[in-house]
Amino acid sequence: RRIDHDERWGTLYRREMPDDEPLVMIEVINRSPEPDGSYRHYTLRVPPTCTTSLEAVAWTFDMPAAEYAKLGAES
Repeated sequence: RRIDHDERWGTLYRREMPDDEPLVMIEVINRSPEPDGSYRHYTLRVPPTCTTSLEAVAWTFDMPAAEYAKLGAES
């Protein structure tokens, strides 16, 4: 199920798994266009402790969410 969405960071999904930890994935869009002008979507697994899209994307860069958000604000 979709648990968070932010245009800047992506969409966070969570699926409960019987007898295992939840599967949590962030869907992001590559901001660099492909030769045909399309944009590739990627889905990355993140820890089940992630509850926001920002937190999930920041985790992929081994950064706290607040620090990563500051980098996004600079661009």
